Amino acid sequence: MNQDKRARLTVKGNYSAPMNGPGAPLNQTGRGFVFPYTPNITTQSGVEYNQYATVHTNYQQNAYSRTRTPSLQVTGQFVSQTEAEAKYTAGVMHFLRVVSKSDFGADETAGTPPPVLHFSAYGQFNRVPVLLTNFTFTFPDDQDYVEVEVPGQGTIHLPVIMTIAIDLVPQYNAQKQRQFSVSEFSTGNLYRSGFI
Repeated sequence: MNQDKRARLTVKGNYSAPMNGPGAPLNQTGRGFVFPYTPNITTQSGVEYNQYATVHTNYQQNAYSRTRTPSLQVTGQFVSQTEAEAKYTAGVMHFLRVVSKSDFGADETAGTPPPVLHFSAYGQFNRVPVLLTNFTFTFPDDQDYVEVEVPGQGTIHLPVIMTIAIDLVPQYNAQKQRQFSVSEFSTGNLYRSGFI
């Protein structure tokens, strides 16, 4: 079992494209990237109810409809004070760009959607299968910028401190969903299986 509890985002399966070219520095941290500093993690869950439209009453009755899939927003800082740190930051940016794209064109894999990822952090999130729905790179105007040579890109400039925010949504396949039960979830055991 992985004892490293830092926040990380990795590729599920054998998909290696994000670790090519500018993503090569990520190979040192496995099949994805680790947030080098503690990020802000916000998770949001919701429950939906349908309302009975009864007349001449002050209080309507509510019928349970569904529990929405939780969403995650992870915002972290990446520091580029050394060449290695700058290359790692560029690798993270490349990773997020690649895993948000579907395959297209004349490739035999054309039409393949973006890959499912795993998010882990602090023992609270254990290889949660997720989809990347949004990401943001902030290039601030009050930072010094460093120059670094990146494979495939050439010379680029990165801020010394860059904020990267990602939005994730869990993606449980049908087989995994069948493993869910409220009684088992209430014991806490299903957290180890990636449910949140």
